[in-house]
Amino acid sequence: MAKGFAYSTLNFTLFCLFTLSLASCSKAKVSPLSPNNLSTAETFPIANSELKNCHFKDPNPTYTFGQTITPNPIQCDQGVARSVQILNPNPLPSGIQFSSNQLSLVGTAGERVTGSPYRFYLENEAGYVVLKMLLTVK
Repeated sequence: MAKGFAYSTLNFTLFCLFTLSLASCSKAKVSPLSPNNLSTAETFPIANSELKNCHFKDPNPTYTFGQTITPNPIQCDQGVARSVQILNPNPLPSGIQFSSNQLSLVGTAGERVTGSPYRFYLENEAGYVVLKMLLTVK
C-alpha cells in the first residue's frame, strides 16, 4: 500500500511540474475567475533578474539653484532595483532627495555644489551594482 501511494504521489508531482498549470495541480476543482469570484486567484512572486547596464538617465546632471529639478531616474536594461542607498557623500544637497518609489532624484535644489561625486548602491534579489554620478547645482 505504501509503495502504491508513493508511486501515485510521485506521478501527481511530475504531472504538476510538466503541465505548469496551477489549476491542474490542485485536487479541488477550480472555477474560472469572475468579478464576483476573485478569492480563488493566487499570486506568486516573480523572480527578479540580475541588474544589467544600470545608470542614471543623466549621469552628470546640472540643476539651477532654487528651481525644481527634472527627475533623473535610474534606468536598467535588465532587472529592477528593490533598494537604493547613497554610499558617499551623504546627504544630497539640500532640497534634493532620492525617491525610492520613483527610483529618481527629485526636489528643488537649495544648495549650490560643483561637480560633487555621489555613489549609489542598488540591490535586488539577484545581486547589486554601484552607480556613480557627478551632481552640479549652479
